[in-house]
Amino acid sequence: MAVLLNLQPLPLFYGIQMLLGSILPILALLLWRTGWVIPVGCIASLVTWEAWGHPWAVVIFSAEITWLTLGLQRLSRRNDQVSTGAVIPLAISYWLLLGAPMVAIFYGLVLRIDPSNVAVTALKQAVNGVLNATIAFVLFMVISALQNRKGHGNGISLRGIIVGLVLITMTVPTLIITMSSGYQLELAVQQAELENLKVVTRAVATSRPWAEIPGEDVAYRRVEANGKSTSSDAELFSQIDKEFTDGGRAYVHPRELAVLISKQPLPVLKKWINGYWSYSQLYASPGKQSVLIQVVQPADKLVKRMQDQSSQLLIVVLATLLLGTAASMTIGALFEREINKVLQPMLISPDGLNTLAPSLINELRVMVLLINQRIQQVRLLTVDLQETNLALRQSRDELEQLNTSDLLTGCGNRNALFLRLKEECLRCRRTGEPLSCITIDVDGLTKINDSFGHETGDVVLKRVASTVRQRLRITDHFFRSGGDEFVLVATDCNGAAAQEMAAELQALVSQLELTSNQQRVPTSITTGISTLEGDELKPDTLLARSDADMRQARQNGNN
Repeated sequence: MAVLLNLQPLPLFYGIQMLLGSILPILALLLWRTGWVIPVGCIASLVTWEAWGHPWAVVIFSAEITWLTLGLQRLSRRNDQVSTGAVIPLAISYWLLLGAPMVAIFYGLVLRIDPSNVAVTALKQAVNGVLNATIAFVLFMVISALQNRKGHGNGISLRGIIVGLVLITMTVPTLIITMSSGYQLELAVQQAELENLKVVTRAVATSRPWAEIPGEDVAYRRVEANGKSTSSDAELFSQIDKEFTDGGRAYVHPRELAVLISKQPLPVLKKWINGYWSYSQLYASPGKQSVLIQVVQPADKLVKRMQDQSSQLLIVVLATLLLGTAASMTIGALFEREINKVLQPMLISPDGLNTLAPSLINELRVMVLLINQRIQQVRLLTVDLQETNLALRQSRDELEQLNTSDLLTGCGNRNALFLRLKEECLRCRRTGEPLSCITIDVDGLTKINDSFGHETGDVVLKRVASTVRQRLRITDHFFRSGGDEFVLVATDCNGAAAQEMAAELQALVSQLELTSNQQRVPTSITTGISTLEGDELKPDTLLARSDADMRQARQNGNN
């Protein structure tokens, strides 16, 4: 069971997992005081060798269970301290005296892990060890209570009950809030990295000079449809293709963002530090072949930043654990002393009729204040993270709106047109529905601009767009594809229906009554229609035929 628990790690922060397998050996130690828990703990910790790529965690966790076993055996010879929660101070003393220094030696000096990861690993393993000892002790108290209800066992220590209740009430909310805060922090940082890579990808797609592309250590690769590849660092991408693989989504929350890690048998922490963030996007332009653009950036800076932030959150959790242990042991001892003081007169009285001694305890109120202070700190951190995420989402939405909309008319722009055409063509090929495209050209816009001014021309474009939108169905899509040209994509619309719609739009636009300087501004449109079905349904074909039909209509003078 201990091995199975270690095979199901609990994600805490980026690249940081908590292992719960040592709970059961510690619980067995509390129940039966047996030295057999040492080999059990060693076997359970072997899981880390395969999962983390090095044997040193096995040594650290095996030393921990050995320390706890020897410590409890020594305390039991002097007095039965098992039911008082002594295992928790023993766990804390191990990580302060041996565990954290061993992490620094094995991870820092032997594995040569960077200081950020060494710090977060030491904090995480200390929190993990103390938390597991706490959970094991609480389970021990529950089992002891159940045994006593059946008439077995020696009873439950009041100090142990207080220690268990105080630690659970302090650590569980703090851990939950901290984990939630850590997740929100990772999401915000990774989303910002994704947006940065998207900006670089768009810059590369528009063939801007490399000097104008943001990011000092960003590299890109363009792969044409014919397989031709160009990149800013060919040697780097060759190395990535051969030696790196996608690290999965265990710690990467945005689905579009990938982290590439080394295939070499390195420790997991080194794989994250030596990896690369990667974002790929396929671009397709009308009349041109599609091109795949991949942008990568070393992951070390961002990973170290997240690890530093995780360390700060772990310090909060560890401080809460240490504070909770000290407070609970003190309060438990105070309760025991106060109760013994209350009962002492009765115990020394031969007839048991002496009056009970008074007692007044204020420490519980102080402990509650300390807990509330810690929770308030974490809540404030959560609020800050939520506000940051909201600002990031708003910025992303505004950027997306600017990238897909025409500022003058509010219609979709040319980029949005090609994306929508591609999606609708694929959908209609699956469903068998007809798809029509109506190209709309505003007649004489150049003449209107020359005669009445560009402001009047802009008003004409806005009024034409507004008139067309009033006629659209909810399933239709309207775009401005050029200076005086609009495109209407009508779904589930055959040729006859498209002809009827185009005629109605021409009539509506011709009824517009626009004036400038008391002169009537002529408004009319020329339309071109194309309707395709089945295998012939392709975006470029659909748009080209509607353009050709519109030009033919203009040559014929047919509006």
